[in-house]
Order: sequence, then structure tokens, then C-alpha cells
Amino acid sequence: FELSPEGPFWSYASDPRFSRPSGGYILTKTHCGGYCEICPPSKYIENPQIFLSNCLQSQYTDNINNSTIAKVQLGKYDKEMISKAVHLIRDPFDNIVARFHWELHKWKEQNQTKFLQQYPNNRDGFRSFCSDLREKFQKEEKKSMFFNDILSIAGDVPCYADFFRYIQWHNHAFTMAWDLAVPTLVFHYENYTINFDETKERLLRFLGMKENHPAPEFITGKIYRDFFTEDEVDAVTELFERLALRKTWFYTRHYFDD
Repeated sequence: FELSPEGPFWSYASDPRFSRPSGGYILTKTHCGGYCEICPPSKYIENPQIFLSNCLQSQYTDNINNSTIAKVQLGKYDKEMISKAVHLIRDPFDNIVARFHWELHKWKEQNQTKFLQQYPNNRDGFRSFCSDLREKFQKEEKKSMFFNDILSIAGDVPCYADFFRYIQWHNHAFTMAWDLAVPTLVFHYENYTINFDETKERLLRFLGMKENHPAPEFITGKIYRDFFTEDEVDAVTELFERLALRKTWFYTRHYFDD
């Protein structure tokens, strides 16, 4: 964007298959903040202002002194550029296991065979991974006032800190949209599976766009509720009831219905 040199960026400017839309709203993808995987509370507990700041961050390459050496720079664009928001929500139990799968994916790319053998891609591997995270970070967690409720309610739940991050992330996302006073489309991951075409049309209408090409095939993710016991699901339910904002709970409570 000409008036915003630090982003967001049009990634396919030189690709003839893509052209910048002449109208409507352009989606930019961001994970914002507070989502680190293997990290202590000091790395992910944050307030809504820091969360928003992380949402606006960008990365771009810049030549050093007009040389051939490209350096990755961190940038940030103005929040006034945000006119609408799309908020996607996934079943928290599936989301937490998917984060474990992301770690496996990174270890595979890095040829980290030790970790791949230590944590196989199954229920036991997931629970072993979560147990080791508890051992690694619980000392610092016990020192944090934010973890008083978490440890008393869900301290025995695999990857309980991930559930905190999930709740905090969606709380901040709803708070940010409210603070920016932007129209927000909220939909759930499973909407793509239940009715792909209707979900696609809702998104296009919200963005003021027309469909120029067939949408790529959506590959449905797996369900991982059986990675948790009934008692653990009950504990996570109580954690959501205690920590989730009303709006977060409104859009996630169906995941806890019997």
C-alpha cells in the first residue's frame, strides 16, 4: 500500500494469476499475540493493547545500503486501516491438539528425530508432551497471579496453559474489535464442513467481493475430544465459565454441550 510502506503487503504483485481487487475489502491474516507454544507465562500473558500492537505487526525484507544482502525487518501499520474483522473459532480441544501437531511438523522439517521419537503422533504422545510442558513451566506459573484459577481448576488437564492462551486470545480479539468499532464476522471452523458454499458466500458478502475463481478444496480437520477424559473436559468447561468474556463464552459454549 503506497501510504503504508510497513504493510500490510500484497504478496502476489508479480504473479500474473492474481490482481488486486478494484473494490471491497482485502483480508490480511494475523495471529496477533499471546500464542507462543513452548514458552513460560511471561511470554504470552498480555493486555489488549499489546495484543492489538502484535496484530498490526508485519515483516518485510530490506536491502542493507542498497547491497544484495536482504535483512528481515519488523514493521507496523496503522490501526485506522482496519475497517472490518473476520474472527474464526475452532473447537478448543481440536485446536490444542492441532498445536501439538504443528510442533511435530516443525520437528519433522528440522529433522529433530529425538523429539519425534519421544512424542509420537497419537494420544499418548500428546499427553506426554503436555506433561513435560507442565514440568518445565509450572514453577513460573505458580508465581503468576493469573494462574491461580487455572491451576486450581485445570492443573491436571493436558496442556492447560494452551487453554488459557485460547481463552485469552479470543477475549482480546473480541475486545479489540469492540474498541476499534469495526463490523465483525464471526464463524466457526466446522461451518466449512457443514456448509462450505454458504460459509463462502457469507464471507464474500461481508467483504463486498465476487467469486472470480472456484474455491480450493477444504480438507476437514480431525476431532480429538477422545484425547481428553470426561473429568478433564469438565475442568476445561469450568475454566471457560470462569475466564471467558461473555462474548467468548457465547461463541464457544456449544463445544461443551453434552
